[in-house]
Amino acid sequence: MYTGIKEFDLSSSWGINNRDDLIQTIYQMTDDGHANDLAGLYLTWHRSSPEEWKALIAGGSERGLIYTQFVAQTAMCCGEGGIKAWDYVRMGFLSRVGVLNNWLTEEESLWLQSRVYVRAHHYYHSWMHYFSAYSLGRLYWQSSQCEDNTSLREALTLYKYDSAGSRMFEELAAGSDRFYATLPWQPLTVQPECPVTLKDVSDL
Repeated sequence: MYTGIKEFDLSSSWGINNRDDLIQTIYQMTDDGHANDLAGLYLTWHRSSPEEWKALIAGGSERGLIYTQFVAQTAMCCGEGGIKAWDYVRMGFLSRVGVLNNWLTEEESLWLQSRVYVRAHHYYHSWMHYFSAYSLGRLYWQSSQCEDNTSLREALTLYKYDSAGSRMFEELAAGSDRFYATLPWQPLTVQPECPVTLKDVSDL
């Protein structure tokens, strides 16, 4: 995807300007990213009876109800992990771009990605499961740009991606080199050791 690119600008889209910014973003957003907004609802949906769920969402705001309906419609697809895959995929992206930008070594990137994968494998049971949760997470992320409840409901009910999202998924579906489909979805046989240079985030 980034063949020929020597450096990827993360300042405008992420506010990341150096190695420290990158590492702290990965450290914080792996477990505290956008998915946390709905994490409690996904977990509650899976652990509540229909009556308990109905009582939970009663009396909420219209915007809140739109989001709870989105959770109810997608919970079976995502599982208890909800849309955490959206954050995990992006942290994997940052780990790889860190190498491209000469902010991370291959060893450091591998360790960071291994910590993300442990979480992904815990919550999702296949690449397709992971991809489904990621795609729904992308939908939720873009919904923050909806200015009114009508457009929000339309986006989340019709699974209506913006132009960038539509283009991205079209390219993914059309790609002939779907590497994820050829790799086994299984626990890591060997967990990489945390490099000394990442000791400050060794509890990731």
